[in-house]
Amino acid sequence: MTAVRLAKLLSRSDNVTFFCRRGTYTESIMMRDYSEITCIPVSFYSRSFSISMLRTVRKAIIERGINNVIFLGASELKTLYFSFLGLNINLIVWHGTTKSHPKRDLLHRLIYSGVNHHVTISNHLLKNVKEIVPVSKRADFRIILPSQTVSQPDAIDLDVDEDTIVIVHIGRLADGKGQLDAIKATENLYDHGYKCKLFIIGESDSSSYAQSVVKAINESRCKNCFEITGFVSNISSYLQSADIFLFPSYGEGMPGSVLEALHFPLVCVAYSNTVFPELLEMGFHIRLAKDRDIADLSEKLLFVAAHMQQEKEAAKGNPERARFYSNAERELNSWREILV
Repeated sequence: MTAVRLAKLLSRSDNVTFFCRRGTYTESIMMRDYSEITCIPVSFYSRSFSISMLRTVRKAIIERGINNVIFLGASELKTLYFSFLGLNINLIVWHGTTKSHPKRDLLHRLIYSGVNHHVTISNHLLKNVKEIVPVSKRADFRIILPSQTVSQPDAIDLDVDEDTIVIVHIGRLADGKGQLDAIKATENLYDHGYKCKLFIIGESDSSSYAQSVVKAINESRCKNCFEITGFVSNISSYLQSADIFLFPSYGEGMPGSVLEALHFPLVCVAYSNTVFPELLEMGFHIRLAKDRDIADLSEKLLFVAAHMQQEKEAAKGNPERARFYSNAERELNSWREILV
């Protein structure tokens, strides 16, 4: 839903035309909730050249006098290159995920030669893009941190004792998100005599990883210390009630769940990889363990539990800093700098 959020933001000051794949959830959301934005559904198949997409997009750009095009992704850029051919377009490519396969062959050099700006959401991704995509002389690179609206928390009863350390993990149950690591670190906390409860929040499916998370809890020596909530609409209520946000992900672009957690006076614990060291550079108080080192993660969590009051005091400045970085006007001004 990144594209929908960005379109809504930009529509505050500009007329926005939104292209999306026909028949998708995104199309239904745009048609239902954002009537002020012109939505043009396009029929195309990912990673293949689409004549239909070429014609539809090119026609709309000419007829609507579109000057700026922000493209989220990369897989259909080869079709769009020909859609823009000969037109005076300010082409911006937004990168939100880490890329692993270099795209420096002749075809990709041609495709990316028309890009004016590469926009990422973190310094980690910016370095990754520079290593992966061809760099044309006309293009520059920008970091624009996405703004975020955090809902007011409602009162919630987590049904835990007053002296229980409440830990929250937010993320889809998927390999790499770190739920199994969080479970092991919480077990270590229990073994050291702490009363604790880990709430695992996020969508789940029938994947083997999701099943392994359930199995790990059922076989745990402290299975009552864990609760899988699934998807919840009141995430802020859990964060308001938590002492620790535990997010040992194996790598992120700029995780929205962490940015949301930083709006609350709790202590964040994560692995030191990809974007997480940048949060320290931004001035946030968080605790980072060695990358994918469960023993060190357990030690960091134990340290926080043993120094809870001091750690919470150190984290008191996080919410104000998070509100600054999550400000919509700040993000909008950053986009205005590269729009023509």
